[in-house]
Amino acid sequence: MSSIGRTLTTMVVVALSGWSCGSTAPDATSQVSTIVVTPAASTLVLKAQLPLQAQVQDGSGATIPGAAVTWTVQDPKIVSVSGTGLVTALAIGTSQVAANALGKSGIATITVTKPPVASVRLQPDRAAIAVDATVQLSAAALDANGAVMSDRAIQWTTSNPSVAAVNGSGLVTGVGSGTASITAASEGKSSSATVTVSQVVARVDVAPTSVSLQAGQSQQLVATPKDPRGNVVAGKAVVWTSDNSAIATVNGGNVTTSKTGVATITATVDGVKGTAKITVTPGAVATVTVTAPSNTLSVRSTMQLTAKAMDDQGNTVPIQNFLWSTSNIGTATVSGSGLVTGKRSGVVTITAQTGGVSGSVTIDVF
Repeated sequence: MSSIGRTLTTMVVVALSGWSCGSTAPDATSQVSTIVVTPAASTLVLKAQLPLQAQVQDGSGATIPGAAVTWTVQDPKIVSVSGTGLVTALAIGTSQVAANALGKSGIATITVTKPPVASVRLQPDRAAIAVDATVQLSAAALDANGAVMSDRAIQWTTSNPSVAAVNGSGLVTGVGSGTASITAASEGKSSSATVTVSQVVARVDVAPTSVSLQAGQSQQLVATPKDPRGNVVAGKAVVWTSDNSAIATVNGGNVTTSKTGVATITATVDGVKGTAKITVTPGAVATVTVTAPSNTLSVRSTMQLTAKAMDDQGNTVPIQNFLWSTSNIGTATVSGSGLVTGKRSGVVTITAQTGGVSGSVTIDVF
């Protein structure tokens, strides 16, 4: 035997003298040359068991029948061994188990590992959030019996970081509209959740925001919904309303005015509102009406006339000064304010004019 072999044999014998035993001392009638333990190396998960077999051989390699074997373990905290060679995994680590007979030993190396992850449970399996909103996902590694393995790390990934981002604890943040798959993985096992991200309307911009129109005119308004970041939210329906349809109506954002005054036009998208102020002023003068308190006037008497200008919508056009005239200055005169004075008997027409439009009244002077 070489010096290395003699040293190894001495070390095994010395080491085994301190190992815990699983049977009584061996009893063999033949000279033991070799003990073969099978399997020679094994990996067990915690709490698993493995029966070892020991074959005691003589110098010719023949099995020695009836040879008694003593089983010992190097580290009883990691594995235990019964008198029949049944190994039980107790803790994570590596330990040798020896079969001993008449000063000879056979060694098996047992490595104890954690049980493997059988599956990953992910909840919820789908979620819908808005841009900049978050949703918390939870994941757990499970063993073959479905028990939670709390000591296993979970790795989180996203299939589309431009749509949804995920941190190390499973918190998902919406980045942009679309769909992303969020995956939780542990030891090669994984589960995924589908996250749909949509833009939420934070405000509605209406342009122009303030308009001054004459009665009868129209103006097209444009509503633009935007998300919290100021990005345009496309594909949204806009509902248009007017708070005073007698002054201005709206259809598809097109405002039509009909009466002087102020109206507020509102554009609503997903419950979010934007407004525009519409100020309606009279249109161009279409008609002038002259009113007299009486159609008769005595000579040397006076009578005050009034004139009113209106647009084609019937709205009063405020006119500070009319141009007054009389058809017969000898019968009656009229002042710049519409005051008529009777001069002599006869019929006269008094006219008020503005902007090329005029109205008149006939007065009988007696």
